[in-house]
Amino acid sequence: MGRFGIVRKMAAVGMATGLLTAGVVVATTSASSGATKVEGGTVTFAEPPGGQPTYIFPFDPTTSASVDNVNQFQFLMWRPLNWFGTNETAVKVDTSLTLYSSVTYSDNSTVVTIKLKPYMWSDSQPVTSRDVEFAFNLYKYNKVLWSQYSPGDLPDNVSSVALPDPRTIVFTLTHTVSQTWFTDNELGLITPMPQHAWDKTSATGAIGDYDTTSAGAVKVFNFLNAQAMDLTKFATNPLWQVVDGPWKLSAETTTGEATFVPNPSYSGPVKATISKFIELPFTSNKAEVNALRSGTSIDIGYLPTSDLGQKSALADEGYRLVPWENLGVNYAIYNLTNPKVGKILSQLYVRQAIQHTENQPEIIQDIFKGYGFPTYGPIPLKPKNNLVSPLERTNPYPFSVSDATSLLSSHGWKIKPGGTDVCQKPGSGSGDCGQGIAKGAQLNFQLLYASGNQDLVREIETIQSAARQAGIKITLKAQPFNDVVSTVDPCPTACNWQIGVYGGIIYGTVPTGGALFLPGATLNAGNYSDPVNTANVNATLNSNNPSAFFKYENYLAKQLPWLWMPTPPYQLTMIKSTLKGVDPQNGYLQLTPENYYFTE
Repeated sequence: MGRFGIVRKMAAVGMATGLLTAGVVVATTSASSGATKVEGGTVTFAEPPGGQPTYIFPFDPTTSASVDNVNQFQFLMWRPLNWFGTNETAVKVDTSLTLYSSVTYSDNSTVVTIKLKPYMWSDSQPVTSRDVEFAFNLYKYNKVLWSQYSPGDLPDNVSSVALPDPRTIVFTLTHTVSQTWFTDNELGLITPMPQHAWDKTSATGAIGDYDTTSAGAVKVFNFLNAQAMDLTKFATNPLWQVVDGPWKLSAETTTGEATFVPNPSYSGPVKATISKFIELPFTSNKAEVNALRSGTSIDIGYLPTSDLGQKSALADEGYRLVPWENLGVNYAIYNLTNPKVGKILSQLYVRQAIQHTENQPEIIQDIFKGYGFPTYGPIPLKPKNNLVSPLERTNPYPFSVSDATSLLSSHGWKIKPGGTDVCQKPGSGSGDCGQGIAKGAQLNFQLLYASGNQDLVREIETIQSAARQAGIKITLKAQPFNDVVSTVDPCPTACNWQIGVYGGIIYGTVPTGGALFLPGATLNAGNYSDPVNTANVNATLNSNNPSAFFKYENYLAKQLPWLWMPTPPYQLTMIKSTLKGVDPQNGYLQLTPENYYFTE
């Protein structure tokens, strides 16, 4: 992605579940436990409330770029060129699972030559360099719709593409790049697509080379995008049966239950042992916990922190608890171009005041029961990595209602604890409310959040209560997760939402902010724009020196483009004791059921 990290929108709580069906016992012994390995069986996985997959085409428009649609759905069927995070502590490429065998650079790091491994599509056609070019062309000619687009980065930084042979593709770049950055991040954005099956503009149309022109690539995208939104045909549409990943979708219900079976043509190094993998939808955490308590319907589940008192009872049912740490951060995003409150939220002192009313240590202890870690900037403190600066290990804006009120009163606001503060000194001078803020304006905001997660509700209610002590009124509005994702979306000028929370962002590799904080980036939903930050982000793309990251993250830790919120584990995973290969869990929230197996 033209920025050290693929990012996905993440629901505020985890997901996962499983179901065991009868398998055949074979004479195999698990090396880790000495138990007998069972060949076959079915594993089910609990989706989060409202987080069922709704989009299948691996192009990932901004409105569909969620963990539920991508990391835990599409990636089972179509694999990107790179694969990151062999476990929750790995911030690196897993070379055994990349689709390329080598990447080399020449001409002062402006020519990149990629050699592909001999992978096959499920229809027995080879994965070729033309498939990589096909995907690249769809990104290139539809880039404003692509969730990973950041102006100046992929595809803008590629001046030409050549295909010397079916397993070699050469990108000539517009300028010298960091080799580590381009290999790990830019190539990680590309998911090869079966050109021989998808390069068409209608269901009955012939396969062509439409993607090689702008007009043709737009028509191909429009066709595939429309097909990708017809959930009723996910498992029957011939388009989506051509896969190169370890799994094929065999059934999908309108409520979001997705059933996968192994792809017999998968070319990767790990072949599935189980015979079926099912993702199950739940309307609420309570419904999922009730299924867990039955002890029979779930193999991989999640336990909300509010239900940790049931840990012992679930252990008696054969479950063990394994926190799933992910490389990501939680936050609330400010809409800086909202026509009503955008000018107010654009004032740094207002964002500082709101940050001061958030008691992160209290939230971690009282709501997350000690699981999780604070967030003080854009680089996550966990999983362990060497990119966290000393500043980000401290809190620039510790909890203090008095500090919040002091900031606001010194900028022209009449403080009304328990009420709503009012601007008394309009203007842009020292001690004034700020440019564009009228006299009588109120610190009154609506916060839109993803429903179904009681921990999130308690967290934002805690923030709401503390903010009210400083006269900052926050009204809460709930919507299903997918609705929040599609609502909190970049707009050219303004949107009606004011503050949005759907959970957080996960990074696909080394985390920098191009897709999140550069002007025009498709995931910059709040339209944050700052020339110093832009220079800092761009510096991270051309240097492997951690100081570049320190400068970038330190600036945003103080500038607060988002309300930084504590980051709990993605989920407290409950795994059946007879199921192996689930942990260590992938730090990028990717599912690898081909690693799962049962034991007796």
